[in-house]
Amino acid sequence: MFNVTYSEDDAHKLALEIKDTPNDAEKWYNLGVAYLSLKQLNNAEIVFKQCLKLDKNHPLALGNLGVVFLLKEKPKDAIKYLKKCLKIEPSHDEFWTDLGIAYLQANKYNDAIEVLLQSLEINPGQRDSMVALARAYSSLESYEEALDLLRQLDTSFPNDYEILKGKARSLMKLGLEQELEETYLAMKKIDPKDHALLMYLGQIAIKKGRTAEGLALYRKAVEMEPESFMAWKMLIDVYQKLGRKEEELEARKKFQAVEDKLRRSGTRVIPKWW
Repeated sequence: MFNVTYSEDDAHKLALEIKDTPNDAEKWYNLGVAYLSLKQLNNAEIVFKQCLKLDKNHPLALGNLGVVFLLKEKPKDAIKYLKKCLKIEPSHDEFWTDLGIAYLQANKYNDAIEVLLQSLEINPGQRDSMVALARAYSSLESYEEALDLLRQLDTSFPNDYEILKGKARSLMKLGLEQELEETYLAMKKIDPKDHALLMYLGQIAIKKGRTAEGLALYRKAVEMEPESFMAWKMLIDVYQKLGRKEEELEARKKFQAVEDKLRRSGTRVIPKWW
């Protein structure tokens, strides 16, 4: 992709230069990179395509146009241009990673694994490739393989919330509660305002017989996020199991008010997880 940050003034200057040399493919490419850096995706798409009109085999223009489509969540187009790029210049590990992520967007998990392994052959230990590979394994329900990668990543990149979140998902699916609780606690240190973590920690605490601690965590979660559908639902379930009818009834009233509001607005009520 690119490692240079551009300003609006930089992009303006590059655009002015093109007026004098409109057939210079490299200048069009540089302007495209500037727009991509600025997240001006429509401008970047137009400019990279103009570069390719002048030089249809410009590998970096092909690759970065693929990245534009990846960021636009148009995986079919992203795959098309990234494959063209890598056919010409197969040594760019970052574009192999981008291709793997495009396959993930397209739900082509085996294809994603194949190209992400190719990226890691070129650059072993590359974080983004390993994270994407773990996501591919997780999507195929190969949680052991995903967890192995995520444990490696957690060692190499400690306190990385995205890595910990993926690790938690695999641990949860595999039923490894002790390590899961430790992972949630590590995540809580990074993001103490995430009420969902309190819910999951409360669930584990109650399951392990630490009822008072679990209840305190659930109550803290609904205090932190009083319109959380799932937090109220889980708190109701706990009150019901413990036979705390008055507290359950009060929680149900709050739950019903939140549920009605969410249904009217069409808001997703189940939190999205990795």
